[in-house]
Amino acid sequence: MEDRSVLDDIYAETLEVFTESDEPAAPRSTPEVAAELDCGRRATHKRLQQLADRGELETKKVGAGARVWWRPAGTDSRDRRRLRELLTNAERLGDVGAWEYDIDSAELFWTDGTRRIHGVDSEYEPTLEAALDFFHSEDRPEIKRLFERCVESGTPYNAEVRLHTSTGEERWVRVSGEAITDRGKSKVRGYLQDITPQKKHERVLETQRANLEVLNSLNTVVRQLTDAVLDQSTRAEIEETTCEQLSESDAYRFAWIASIDPVTLEFVPRAERGVEGYIETTELTANPTEPGGQGPAGRAVRTQKMQFCRDVYSDPEFEKWLHLSERFSYSSMANIPIIYEETLYGVLGIYSQRVGGFAAPEREVLEGIGEIVGHAIASVERKQALLSDEVVELSFRISHTDSQIGIPSEFEASFEFDSTLSLGRREFLVYCTATGMDQTGIEQLLDDGEFRYIDDITVLGETSDGIGLEVRMVDPPVLSAVANNGGYVSNVTITGAATTMTVHIAADQDVSAAIDRITSVEPEMEMLRRRQTRRPDPSLDRLLQTLPETLTDRQQATLDAAYFMGYFDWPRQSSGPEVAETLGVSSSTFHQHLRKAERKVLDAVFR
Repeated sequence: MEDRSVLDDIYAETLEVFTESDEPAAPRSTPEVAAELDCGRRATHKRLQQLADRGELETKKVGAGARVWWRPAGTDSRDRRRLRELLTNAERLGDVGAWEYDIDSAELFWTDGTRRIHGVDSEYEPTLEAALDFFHSEDRPEIKRLFERCVESGTPYNAEVRLHTSTGEERWVRVSGEAITDRGKSKVRGYLQDITPQKKHERVLETQRANLEVLNSLNTVVRQLTDAVLDQSTRAEIEETTCEQLSESDAYRFAWIASIDPVTLEFVPRAERGVEGYIETTELTANPTEPGGQGPAGRAVRTQKMQFCRDVYSDPEFEKWLHLSERFSYSSMANIPIIYEETLYGVLGIYSQRVGGFAAPEREVLEGIGEIVGHAIASVERKQALLSDEVVELSFRISHTDSQIGIPSEFEASFEFDSTLSLGRREFLVYCTATGMDQTGIEQLLDDGEFRYIDDITVLGETSDGIGLEVRMVDPPVLSAVANNGGYVSNVTITGAATTMTVHIAADQDVSAAIDRITSVEPEMEMLRRRQTRRPDPSLDRLLQTLPETLTDRQQATLDAAYFMGYFDWPRQSSGPEVAETLGVSSSTFHQHLRKAERKVLDAVFR
């Protein structure tokens, strides 16, 4: 009964020509019905014949090849109209439609719901070939196989596939089919349901799950990468480790790091993992007038912000580089500037085969990687500058420091910088020794001065070399520029309104670029002298020379025992009482000797 009602709906409009008439049983010719429907005769004849096959109409031949049609007597037209209206509304509300294929006549019939899903008008008369052509090219072979098997063996089927409407819109549909026999005729009858909203929701959930998995995996990678990077002692090792960790994760296909030539603005490869020759192939540059500088990598350098593409195939701006995505097998990518304290060390490129990769939470984590790598590179370069025997000594002069910094013009003193600690957020702690003035003069300066960049000065006390000071500085441009270029300030001398400064840069660094950056931060700064020299008193030599002379035998023994018994390991291999027992002393005596020995070691390192 339900199947007959669905078939009624297929030709509801045709049947209404008879049911809405005052004389439903009055015979009508095919041309008459076609005129009322404003439909072609051939299409009208097919509809009338189907209704006659179902018993909804009666027919007979009249004349030479002509035929008339009429509504059988005793049919309750009002109930049928109501049922058709209900079924039509049900189709519309459920986004479903019905279809039927007559195997003998090879005729295919669609309900209005099926036409609506395909995006065709109510007059559209499908053929089997045209109906199959609506399906997505990737799904068409499977739906054709299922249909043909149903025709040949009667095997029913149910499948979820994609189709393209007449306007090109892609929709997901659930298609079912079953073989039936109706009045001695073999047919395949089925239903079609638009499940696009459901599929979209499923895709959103799948994307969210995938992104969550990527994010969890990425957080693990970041933790491992942070530990691995901080364990490296050179910039090259940091860059190789970064690319290795990222390319070996499930989320990414390959990664590279490149620096930027300050003159040509070309990208200089430094590390690649998971790929070979990508940077040379793409001819990357930061020059916006060159083709290779118009993409994400060039923009990352110029803006110093992450640039990304979540789907290279749907992004019109990426069209000119699609051949690269096909060659190197990626669908999404990100270029991350490696920056620390406003110094650009290079660009990190990360590429994934995932479509829709690099969502906002993922990008936030990756931006953190750029900062981690930048900080690690800055740290090793500073360490190299501090430990290198060969250094370049640079002398600078800043004029008008009285007006620029707020130091009185009559003030004169020299400051030996012992240690400079970066606290982050552009804050520094400077430990220095002042000579050329007494503690009263410094206290007077603190009372009278209003200094730019200097937040606080603490007098630590007098030493044999001068007066020890702790200076807290906020946003000092020269100090930041020196630190960001792997250097350190060794001496500052203030004479009247001018200040001279001695800076040490490791000899293997880009000293010219460092000079340019340092002189650019203050308008009144000029370089006076540059010379390469050896560090006058390397800390390691000084430590080896000083310690044997300052440590007592008991202190030396305490240090040796504590070290070799793993007291300084984490977690500790031996406790303080255990080491004390080995030495044959009390725990308190052990700690007294150890504390004094540690103090002498630190004195040898820092003085």
